[in-house]
Amino acid sequence: MKRLVLVLAVLFATSAFAATAPKDAKVLEAKQGNVTFKHDTHAKVACEKCHGPGEAKAIGKMGKEKAHALCQACHKAEAKGPTKCAECHKK
Repeated sequence: MKRLVLVLAVLFATSAFAATAPKDAKVLEAKQGNVTFKHDTHAKVACEKCHGPGEAKAIGKMGKEKAHALCQACHKAEAKGPTKCAECHKK
């Protein structure tokens, strides 16, 4: 019973954020070409993975090191998504 309540709580929290996640793509400006991020593409990733613990809020400016550590490392670990420069950076 406790496990069921926990699963339902997690599903509710995930769906509650998904309902408030931005619908429009987020364009991150970069010298090598802008990177377009779509929340709906990442819907299966826990919000905390990018936004940290607590209520999800805007990440703000993400420097090269942080973006590569977060995005590229996850893409490589999951063997999903782009990992080469031109696959993310579009001029």
